[in-house]
Amino acid sequence: MNHEYPDWALAFRKPGTELRFINNTYYLYEVTAFYDPVKKKGRKKTGPLLGKITQSDGFIPSAKKSLKDKASAGVDISKISVRECGFSNFLTVYGNEIENNLKKFFPHHYRLIIYMAYCRLVHNSPINRMSLLISKSMLSADDPQSIYPKKLSDVLAQIGTDRVQCTAYMKSFITPGEHMLVDMTNMFSGSEKMYYAKEGYNSDMVFDTQINLMYIYSSQTNQPLFYRLLNGNTREVSGFKNCLIESGIRDAIIVADKGFYSKANIELLDQHGLKYIIPLKRNDAMIDYSRFDETQNDYFKYEGRIIWMTQYEQNGTIINMFKDDKLGTQERKDYLQRIDSYLDGYTREKFNAKLPQFGTFAIVTNLIDEPMQDIYTKYKSRNAIEVMFDGIKSVLKADVSFMQKEESLNGWMFINHIALQWYYKIYALLAENKMLHKYSVKHFITELKEHRKVLINNEWIEEIMLKDTKKILTKLNLYSVNSIKS
Repeated sequence: MNHEYPDWALAFRKPGTELRFINNTYYLYEVTAFYDPVKKKGRKKTGPLLGKITQSDGFIPSAKKSLKDKASAGVDISKISVRECGFSNFLTVYGNEIENNLKKFFPHHYRLIIYMAYCRLVHNSPINRMSLLISKSMLSADDPQSIYPKKLSDVLAQIGTDRVQCTAYMKSFITPGEHMLVDMTNMFSGSEKMYYAKEGYNSDMVFDTQINLMYIYSSQTNQPLFYRLLNGNTREVSGFKNCLIESGIRDAIIVADKGFYSKANIELLDQHGLKYIIPLKRNDAMIDYSRFDETQNDYFKYEGRIIWMTQYEQNGTIINMFKDDKLGTQERKDYLQRIDSYLDGYTREKFNAKLPQFGTFAIVTNLIDEPMQDIYTKYKSRNAIEVMFDGIKSVLKADVSFMQKEESLNGWMFINHIALQWYYKIYALLAENKMLHKYSVKHFITELKEHRKVLINNEWIEEIMLKDTKKILTKLNLYSVNSIKS
């Protein structure tokens, strides 16, 4: 069936070319005529793709054809340069809010902050390699300033001494709504020169020189909003209080991890008027597993799963108990597989003793007016932020053990906060398009950073985009001439 071409497309069809309509797009190909002595008639031979035609932009030359034309015209080797453009373009198009706020609060250093955060997120780079990586990104293609390791280190220290501006920047992203506060990371440091690096212990009772990190995030979006570094021996309750005061958030809910619960900690939280949700360890004496009775307990659905719930009072404390049958089945299976693998400490007797615990967890909270289902959902929001932190953990931890100055550590943490903001944007983009089951944030970054531009004779020519890169961008509605492809 012959396709009827519109006039705006036909206008570009010249002698020696042929117009084709493929996958709802008009393409222009080179063609040549020749005589076929076997068939004794004239035929045509299709040559290379010249480009595509759109009604809005007209003729768009093929990048591959442009490269060939440049090569045939002669190339000055001294002027050839290759730079990453895929992820750089993504940041340019979709990181406007972050860049504009950095420009507002750090007008003299915002470009270098962006460059360093890019190196942390994309390359997990230490400071001494950043200048090389920056020179290979389109982010700095039009930046005339010289970038070298000492300059980056000096800027890092300057940022670290200006906590007021760092705080103002983070506050600019805080909006009304419910917020969660978590003790997110125990980062171990070998430096004895920093105020923050003190002897302390984490929830696993591991004593070491530590740097503790408090983070506030939005419970609606899971967006990381505000952080505060604490020295390792600071009591968590006072750390929570100070973090909230500095952020200006009055009513955040503290979501602790297992191991934080103690009567003394609860009393301190109540004295300070802090809201909290605290899980109990499964072997805590306050948990009564006999309370679960599916003929009596209520249930609700969470992400398609049935969650059983019950509530009771133990020694003046309200215990909220939940049971996830799907999780319980998986935990039983995992335990039995360990028994079959003859792993030390796993026996049938211990399995039988743990049977009532599989798939359960208990929570202590002072949100007494909240429905149990809402308490469960709030606690689970911590899991979502932990998934993001796990994904960027290597970036957050890299270099921390080698920071010798307090101001450098503060600057380093701010740079990584920017990287975490970008990470969240990508994570939210994948989640919104229901693609997290197939693509991780790391996968997304890897695909985009492989897309490059080549500088030939003072003109940047974009390489042909890889098929997999184009596929993921198309699924996310990011593949267009005016955005990522550029």
